[in-house]
Amino acid sequence: MIKLLQKKGDLRVDLPPVWKIIQTIFKEPATTHASPLQLMKKALDNPIGSPRLEDMLRPESKVAVVVDDLTRHTPVKDLLPGLLEVINKQGVPRKNVDIVIGVGTHRSMNQAEIDERIGGEVAKTYHVQNHDARSPDLVVMGEVPGYGPVSFNATVARADIKIAIGSIIPHVHNGFGGGPKNIMPGICDFNTIRQHHMKNVLHHKARVGIVQDNPFLEETIEIAKLAKMNFVVQCLVDTMGQIYEVLAGDMLEVFYQGIDRQTRQLGVPVARQADVTLVSSYPYDEGVQIMKALMPAAMVTKDGGAIVLVTELMEPLPDFFLNAVKKVRADWNNQGKANPLDKLRRHEPLIERAAMDFNMAIILIISIIKRFNLVLVGHDVLRDAAEAMGCEYSPDLNIALSKESARIKEASVNIIPAGGYVFPIIPEPFYLLEE
Repeated sequence: MIKLLQKKGDLRVDLPPVWKIIQTIFKEPATTHASPLQLMKKALDNPIGSPRLEDMLRPESKVAVVVDDLTRHTPVKDLLPGLLEVINKQGVPRKNVDIVIGVGTHRSMNQAEIDERIGGEVAKTYHVQNHDARSPDLVVMGEVPGYGPVSFNATVARADIKIAIGSIIPHVHNGFGGGPKNIMPGICDFNTIRQHHMKNVLHHKARVGIVQDNPFLEETIEIAKLAKMNFVVQCLVDTMGQIYEVLAGDMLEVFYQGIDRQTRQLGVPVARQADVTLVSSYPYDEGVQIMKALMPAAMVTKDGGAIVLVTELMEPLPDFFLNAVKKVRADWNNQGKANPLDKLRRHEPLIERAAMDFNMAIILIISIIKRFNLVLVGHDVLRDAAEAMGCEYSPDLNIALSKESARIKEASVNIIPAGGYVFPIIPEPFYLLEE
């Protein structure tokens, strides 16, 4: 019996009898009895590499608070009121405080989503805005070699005190999200985001859990430093998505300490690749974010093997995205056209009009289907996605396993119960598309 994590409850199934599990890539969750708010208050009293937030604030301060969007699982609604209370107690009037949702190039959140994300009372009381990466009002805050001038959200750029709330969790290319990634791409300009992502996506060190010599991460940091953030609050989560600690203080010192703790909490050494990997997209169940679980699965699966992705996605992926996937696949297989890989080598997006998260998802999908037999398991909305991606669909994991067992009689198996949190630590470099 194996177990995959889902929000609606664990999914348990039996493997085919002749399949042998190599490893369940998981760690036991941390133990904490404190609420996220209690953990944050403790962190605010013990900032890392920074004065206390209270000591930075003046009654005349203009404050910008950057929060991550609905594609992340930071409990913003639970933390934000406590943080705003600290700001208010220093005499800063509410009219001087702005909340900016760092959507990067993701879609803007609507009012109902904003109310749910930050709390209806906070949304009514404070000025809240979605970041617009293409806004003409962005403010240049410096340059990075190879990028030229870099612009950021005007409200944040002009604030006296800049604060970010996020979570340090594994990220498919950046090694870890949170910290500087709340800023780049969160509140950065579109051209910088596009150049950064396309330039670094294929590098073999731009992988989940990898920090040393990861150019995707290194350049994220260099760009984010230009925004001159004063203070961050960052959540650390365990394998079940439970917050076990909150760190606060200087953006980079908090980030590096968070990475160290999260590597111990979520990183699992894996010595062998398997014929089949079963992975849950947990906690991701929204849009193209579910594809992030494909990276850790690919890292522990033999070329030509199978990846079975179980997801709770309930809303169909946008037609624009599915049509874009079909187009890229067709171009890749059409010898009369330039291979899309050539565009990536030139640091160009595969789909010009698509947001960067769509482009990154397409790159990941194409690389996976070229090397593995991919099976999507879940709600019927995945049927169209599987057709567009050129992979298989199954409404039920038992059915999917039965079909795969007919194809691979005796299989070695790796299990990743929570593909959005736990990450494999492997001994060899992993190349997404080419060495």
